[in-house]
Parts: sequence; C-alpha cells; structure tokens
Amino acid sequence: MAATFVAPALARPVRRSTALRTPLAVPATSAPASPLRITRRGRLVVVALALLVVLLPGAWRAVATAQVEGPSTVAVTVQPGDTLWGIASAIDPGADPRGLIAEIREVNGLTQSGLVPGQQLQVPTR
Repeated sequence: MAATFVAPALARPVRRSTALRTPLAVPATSAPASPLRITRRGRLVVVALALLVVLLPGAWRAVATAQVEGPSTVAVTVQPGDTLWGIASAIDPGADPRGLIAEIREVNGLTQSGLVPGQQLQVPTR
C-alpha cells in the first residue's frame, strides 16, 4: 500500500479571525449627542474669520482712499531739434531709450513722435 504524504500545514484547517468582518457594536440606547463640539483648531478658525470680518472693511477703506501714485515726473520744455530719442538718452544715458520713450508717450498721451518747440513734456525720472 502506498503511503500518502500530506503536508502538515495543509492538514490543519485554517481558522480566520471574524473580528474584521463583524460590524461595530452600537448600544441600543446611546446618550444624546452634544449640540456642538469645537476643537482647538476649529476655535482658531472661528476667531480668524471673525477678525477678518471686523478688520477687512477698514482695510478696503484704506485701499480705496489711498492716492494712486504714478511714476515721478519732471517737466521738460522741448527745444528746437529735440527728439524723444534724444530726451530719453539724456535722462538715462546708460539704458536703451526705447522703454523710456514708450513711458514718455504714455504719460503725455502722444500718438506721434513729432515734437513742437516750446511743448511741455512730463518725463519720468530715473
């Protein structure tokens, strides 16, 4: 007769824990839930929101009443033969004058590059 070999691990029945499959026990009568419970972080959030509500309108008023300051400018009287390139180069000799020319045009509302002798230009200072 041939002997059958059965591995010991396979011979024993596998017993599984039922703790993971059972639902949590809930008592039939539980105490009534408290109306509101706020954690420390919750209290901090409530206080921060209250401060925002109180302080924000004042901040908006301060922003609304602040003067909008543009770039500081100097009045320049155009002389015969002056060009925007020459004026911009004289104000900031080491830089490319194209950016300053664009600023001069914007500040003075110039659409053309032609200047008239005696004309007053507001030129941004650097």
